[in-house]
Amino acid sequence: MPRHELTVVYDGECGICEALKQRAEALDARGRLRFVAYQGADLDALVPGLTPAEASRAVIAVTPDGRTWAGARAFFKAMEHLPGFWGKIGSVGAVPVVSWLAGPAYRLVAARRGQISRWLGLNQCRIVPDRRT
Repeated sequence: MPRHELTVVYDGECGICEALKQRAEALDARGRLRFVAYQGADLDALVPGLTPAEASRAVIAVTPDGRTWAGARAFFKAMEHLPGFWGKIGSVGAVPVVSWLAGPAYRLVAARRGQISRWLGLNQCRIVPDRRT
């Protein structure tokens, strides 16, 4: 049984999130990543104090020793665990200043992931669009 080096808490009802998770799992032959949909997870056991509202806004990455990252940095930390090109992109993106710069783009996509999922034909997305945006 592989030892997971990073747990990724993601939105299991989001088409983009699910598609990216499936792609990462296909690339992760060594089983370094463990994906957990926040909707069915014991969030407090994963990250003490993590609420469903917080988990719904951004991907969360957690190491076995409890270090956590959220948003763009968590996304890049997960990529960093993949082999080859994707791991290299993740290593660059996980640098704090790079992930900070990527943050606004990440938040924009995260806030509109329901619409983007539908545009891409990812019908597993069950997010109800926010009519105020």
